[in-house]
Amino acid sequence: MKRLWLFILLLGTTVYGAEPKTYKPQTQRTPAQYLSTDALKVTDTCPGADIINSFNCTKNQPAGFTCFDVYRVQGDPMDKDRYTLLDQTLTTEEVTAEPKCNFDGELTCEHFLQALKYNLDFSWFIANFPSSSFPECGKTYTCTRIACWKTLQDTSYGAPQAQKLSCVFKKNQIYFLGSQITCEDKNAPSKK
Repeated sequence: MKRLWLFILLLGTTVYGAEPKTYKPQTQRTPAQYLSTDALKVTDTCPGADIINSFNCTKNQPAGFTCFDVYRVQGDPMDKDRYTLLDQTLTTEEVTAEPKCNFDGELTCEHFLQALKYNLDFSWFIANFPSSSFPECGKTYTCTRIACWKTLQDTSYGAPQAQKLSCVFKKNQIYFLGSQITCEDKNAPSKK
């Protein structure tokens, strides 16, 4: 009788242990790639199309499911996207050109920003930090006005004349990254 119970116990253990393991989703990501600072230029193809948070596979996605996940990051974007131009003015005044525009070519804010290597944090060209005049600046306080001067030929009566380039930039502090997602079964036998 003891042998019969032992046989039944072993048989039950073998049958129970032979049950397949349930699907346990695991998220595999490709290395993240920089996309943009503009939310309208990114598309998330994962369920929910959430461009704010990253996506993780659930039991609702079968093994082998793929999608492109977009998510928001706070920090400094790439140089070309670091600032958004809000205002550019070019005026002529009877003054000495100081500080001088230290770049060649046309007097534009784009050229000015490139000459400063996309860094306005510690520039001696900073004129002020506008806020109330630009709604984009009022809440975040991330706007900077920079200005420089280019000497023109003296007028006929000898007074110095200069062109003033004034630019207002808003610093972008949010950008989007994207990764290709593949859902895998963590309990699946490894392929070697």
